[in-house]
Amino acid sequence: MARWFPRRPVVGHGASASAAPPVPSIDELLERARVLVSDGRPIDAVRSLTEANRRQRDARIEHALVGLRAEAFRDTAWSQDRPPWPSEVDDLFPGELIPSISADDLTEERLRSAIEHHGSLHVRAMIEHDDVDRLVANIDRALAAYDAQLAGLIDGSLTAWYERFEGDRVSNRELKRKRGSIMTVESPPVMFDLMEVFDRRGITSIVNDYFGEQPTLLARKCTLRRISHEGKNGGWHQDGAFMGAGIRSLNLWLALTDCGVDAPGLDVVGRRLDEIVQTGTGAFAAWATSPQAAEEVAAGAIVRPEFAAGDALIFDHMNLHRTAIGPAMHRDRYAIETWWLSPSTYEAMVSGEPGGDGEYTPRDQLPLVF
Repeated sequence: MARWFPRRPVVGHGASASAAPPVPSIDELLERARVLVSDGRPIDAVRSLTEANRRQRDARIEHALVGLRAEAFRDTAWSQDRPPWPSEVDDLFPGELIPSISADDLTEERLRSAIEHHGSLHVRAMIEHDDVDRLVANIDRALAAYDAQLAGLIDGSLTAWYERFEGDRVSNRELKRKRGSIMTVESPPVMFDLMEVFDRRGITSIVNDYFGEQPTLLARKCTLRRISHEGKNGGWHQDGAFMGAGIRSLNLWLALTDCGVDAPGLDVVGRRLDEIVQTGTGAFAAWATSPQAAEEVAAGAIVRPEFAAGDALIFDHMNLHRTAIGPAMHRDRYAIETWWLSPSTYEAMVSGEPGGDGEYTPRDQLPLVF
């Protein structure tokens, strides 16, 4: 541990008594994190490396952070006692299908009211234009890096932008890529940038307040998307149909393109659903809902919101929605989907493989410390 102590400056030879101590090397920072983990403090290790990477970006730190987030969840004894939620929630948006507010007006109270009574909340200008541009460029790099690795090519400028997350041995990555998506966890630089945006914009604090406990990220459900306008409408679904209806979750669907008119958007049922709608019959998957069943339960409340780049739609696992693509659309759409889980409800996730296709393993969503 002696290497952590700064050397005493040599006064009179270009140094002063007030000279700053030497900055730890990346190897030293990683070793410090390993010590914290061995001491049973993996969450502190995550925080330590996060602060270090803010000062000096490094691909090794960003890669280590992904593994540490997963290890921190596995090694932490999470309480199964659910934090109390309000027994009654006032409807702050009477008469609206999908409430829409500016990011400056977003609070835990408004978020809870919108989800409880309307199923989702449209937040305008959730992130700023500079962050939108950065994340769009990051998605392009991550997809290009995946393609290069799949083709067996070595591109030094892209190497760090895609790294297979070995904790997930189930997901069909090639199928996801054909659909224009890869998992956020498999691009450590994008994941770091996204977490920083959430911190700067106050999203981290609001999500913590909403759950009443430190949430976890779901590695297999946090997704980077570049969706072609030449595709087809997605299938109606509630994520609770395969994750379990008894959990507590939030999804922040972040639009990085103006969408919903000339670029693919979302079709959303603009009302709260408290039960899982009939699945299977006439649907694209065993855990999905048919168009007919969606129209019946929506009762005229299907909405296709118009999003500006930087807007977000926030909803939970009970929301019924689908990707929306129409013949008038001529631009592709970028978006990032980020799912959080209340760790006290992890044990409520269902088991089994709905549909038997191996694409989803609800009980193995691989939570990461947020």
